[in-house]
Amino acid sequence: MKSYEYRAAAVQTLAKMGDVEANLKICAHYVKQAAQQNIRVIVFPECMNVGYLYNSQPHARQIAETIKDGKFIHGLAKLARQHDVYIASGLSEWDPEAEKIFNTGILLDRKGELVVHYHKQFLTTHDQNWFKFGERGFPVVETELGRVGMMICFDGRIPEIPRCTALKGAQVILDMANFFLIDQAELWRPARALENGVWICAATKAGQERSIYYPGGSMIVDPRGEVKATVAWDIHGMAISNIDPTLADDKHYALSSDKFTDRRPDTYGILTKSYEETPVSKTSIEPIIPSEMTFNMAAAQTHVCESHPTTLDRVIEQVTHGARFGIKVMVLPEYVASPNWRIDEAEARRLAGMNQELLRKFGEVCKTEKCALLVPNVEEVGSKLYPTSFLLGLEGEIIMSYRKVHLFSDEQQWGTAGSEYPVVNTPYGRMGIMMGYDGLFPEAARCLGANGADVILWPTRMQDEKERKYLLVPRAADNRCAVILANRVDAPYGGGSMVALPTQFPVWDVDKVAPNYPDMHKIVLEVVEIASSRQKNMMANVHMFAKRQPWTYSALTAQHKVVNVAGK
Repeated sequence: MKSYEYRAAAVQTLAKMGDVEANLKICAHYVKQAAQQNIRVIVFPECMNVGYLYNSQPHARQIAETIKDGKFIHGLAKLARQHDVYIASGLSEWDPEAEKIFNTGILLDRKGELVVHYHKQFLTTHDQNWFKFGERGFPVVETELGRVGMMICFDGRIPEIPRCTALKGAQVILDMANFFLIDQAELWRPARALENGVWICAATKAGQERSIYYPGGSMIVDPRGEVKATVAWDIHGMAISNIDPTLADDKHYALSSDKFTDRRPDTYGILTKSYEETPVSKTSIEPIIPSEMTFNMAAAQTHVCESHPTTLDRVIEQVTHGARFGIKVMVLPEYVASPNWRIDEAEARRLAGMNQELLRKFGEVCKTEKCALLVPNVEEVGSKLYPTSFLLGLEGEIIMSYRKVHLFSDEQQWGTAGSEYPVVNTPYGRMGIMMGYDGLFPEAARCLGANGADVILWPTRMQDEKERKYLLVPRAADNRCAVILANRVDAPYGGGSMVALPTQFPVWDVDKVAPNYPDMHKIVLEVVEIASSRQKNMMANVHMFAKRQPWTYSALTAQHKVVNVAGK
């Protein structure tokens, strides 16, 4: 083990309602076990001091504790000193100065001193019955464990909270949770770790607390989205793993790209605006007739290809068949007319030179078959080349064009990036586009969502299976949009085109819901109900945009520097 590595434990247990003494005994049991295994930090679940489902707001106030004088936090401090460990836990906090109850996370050091104090920001339906929205932002503290931040359970269901914490320098995010939806662990924790390049150590409960059943899902995930340790469902125990915090300093991705330095903070301004200032505040309440706004949409996994010999005429033939099957919107893969997935300057100029003819041919399909097609290509304006996608309408006209905002390193050699996330009204709902590398940045889809998109069209050339496994569904569910992903078959991770719906899936393993079909000319169809995209609540009174706290998201638009170990 390297000198800066350490062992961490995420505890899966169950608190007793209103019984601080009993809950301290539970904590003492696990702290003693952890110390015997040379574990340096132990993480306990959300509201571990008194439980979670209170009788009423007055009941919550009665059993909540202050940070200064609370019996639970004093008991944890004693355990930290006795066993020479760091302890993190969730608790129900009464703040006498603010006169509010907060869903709180704390980290105590080996001396029992409070080093991180965090408030949950994104509150569930029942949270809002007794807790107030957090007011402490995203604290990140330099410790012996590395740079440590926090989130609590549902905070991970929107991307801004872990993103801001990572942008403030966190290498390790301690997550105190009460997961009652299995996807919160299986899908969202690896997704947030992967997109931010951070460790996530998530401790949750298992068992029945009044009307809530906690299935479990405690885990430790590394900065590449790999799950390093878990506790089985429905049992109590600890997920234990070594953590090397310096791994989180390496934000490199495929093609010599970088998850943080390739961000475009200058384009994310809408994410710091109030809900009332965003288009989604208007579009989400526009009345529609659901039966008249339900359409067959598809990812058309067909493109010109050298390794799987395919001509442009064959691609046009296939999308024509798709349209005749009743598909009204189809998305083609990135750089559809290129025989290879990697694009150099010469190929980019060739594609730009054929752009007019390419759009004419696909436009004829749209006009004849009365469908819409997204055609990803390159356009040349003056001396500049832009990776651009064109959405063609029912008459073959260009409804909208989108210039790719986030460029891979190979594209940066010849391409100029765009700077906007346009969303337009179409007969098939409000459409937005992201291309390839854009999809790795949660801000891109989030900007489209804030701009009122019903459907996000995502032509791509995937570099890693995790882009599909962990990022596609969050891009849809975070924004309550349908996302149509059309991938090249010759990409490093080929095939796997699919449609993710705003209502998510009943099974959280994407490969089980939609196995990867690597075949050329695969048309992946889904019925998209625009009414589902207009409804932005993921559960009652949990609006994916209105309940955000954008005044705390300044890190999203700030220029920043992150240490990159691999780049030294």
